[in-house]
Amino acid sequence: MKTLIKLFGVTLIAAVFVFTGCEDRTDLTAPKAPDTGNANFASFVAIGNSLTAGYQNSALYESGQEYSFGNLIAKQVGATYVQPLISDPGIGGRLEVTSLEPFAFTVNTTQGQPLNLNYSKPYNNLGVPGAWLVNMLQTKSTDTDPLKLNNPFFDIVLRGIGTPIQQAKMLHPTFVTFWAGNNDILGYASRGGTVPFNDPNTFAFLYSQAVDSLAQLGAKVVVANIPSVTSTPYFMTVGPQVGMAIRDAMRAGLAYGLFYQKNGQHGPADMTSIADTTALWTGKVILTLAGASYAALIGQPTGKFYRDYHIDPALVGVDTTKPFGLSPQNPYPDAFTLDPDELTTIANTINSYNTTIANLVAAHDNFALVDVNAFLNNVAANGIVENGVKFTTQYIEGGLFGVDGVHPTNQGYGLIANEFIKVINKKFNANIPLVDVSALPGGIIIGKKIKFNKYGIPLIPPHSLDNIVF
Repeated sequence: MKTLIKLFGVTLIAAVFVFTGCEDRTDLTAPKAPDTGNANFASFVAIGNSLTAGYQNSALYESGQEYSFGNLIAKQVGATYVQPLISDPGIGGRLEVTSLEPFAFTVNTTQGQPLNLNYSKPYNNLGVPGAWLVNMLQTKSTDTDPLKLNNPFFDIVLRGIGTPIQQAKMLHPTFVTFWAGNNDILGYASRGGTVPFNDPNTFAFLYSQAVDSLAQLGAKVVVANIPSVTSTPYFMTVGPQVGMAIRDAMRAGLAYGLFYQKNGQHGPADMTSIADTTALWTGKVILTLAGASYAALIGQPTGKFYRDYHIDPALVGVDTTKPFGLSPQNPYPDAFTLDPDELTTIANTINSYNTTIANLVAAHDNFALVDVNAFLNNVAANGIVENGVKFTTQYIEGGLFGVDGVHPTNQGYGLIANEFIKVINKKFNANIPLVDVSALPGGIIIGKKIKFNKYGIPLIPPHSLDNIVF
């Protein structure tokens, strides 16, 4: 009897497995489609510069492109999103950390190769590192760039097929992101005010043309504005550390302040007074990250800077026997310094750009604005916690920006993607889930340890940030 009961039990269990195995459980296992509201991602195109391309650590490479904000959004909504992939370590000279504590990095000079250059259609990601606003309207290749930037990314991304906006039109887009104009002012800022920038009137004219062209696509369009320089570690890392060094030298009676060149002038330079030394801590005088390797030389009687840049000190009125940065005869170079006048010019220009962008976006019902400037300013002032992870704009340790101090990390691009998604959800009555930034890798390449300056100034190889683009 017990044997019969056991046999019946086994048969019943087997029957249950057979029944449930044959049951149609599609409604239980199929993932729920994201609620995109009035936004349609059937054909999603992103237009812009390096920040759209997924550029990281001063290069464009496949393992970083995977985390471009457009690709992260595409994954959230299940959209097709083809990018102009480049094999690691990419093109541009990827910066790779050789030590975290102490911190230092090197440049990987190995060049990656385009992986899908023969793709038959325009890419969904039309972000071109180094592109200015005018390039969105007039450039199809390196040869057709009116600015003559000799930028290889025009040929890699655009391939002569058409301008970014023309190529977007070829894809019959239903949804577009547009983030351009950063290089029109940030190039000037990153090089210490020694190169030209686009005046606000010209910017307004070009941006109006771009918006008119985008409006004709008949797609929903989300636009991002231009961030402030004081929200990125490229501009806010070196000055505070140098301020500590100058303070110590002043206390020891070895210095009167920091001498720096102004407006490209050589010889006697403007000097920060004892009271003005705090300007280096507060951002009233900015020393850029590109000059960090020379900041570490302050106080030394050296001509290293001029040897590295192949400049004859005698021709520019510099006496390299004097302590570097602490003497008007051997001042800190203008290319790595933003003085108060230059910072005012930059701030006013960015404010004008962003006013233009906001007004043009507001004039179109199918457009929405992502205020990246306000977002990054808030992170710079207060930090942000997302998915349990704390982010700040502190160099490297803040987690938002990569080694070049300007471009986001993988997680940083996740934060940017979420800012776009928040705007899409609000404007187009959608309910797209945010990216889980805690699940994204950091994206900083780590190597061996080397020595470091005692004041915490990053050891940055000369010229490693000369060609940084936005």
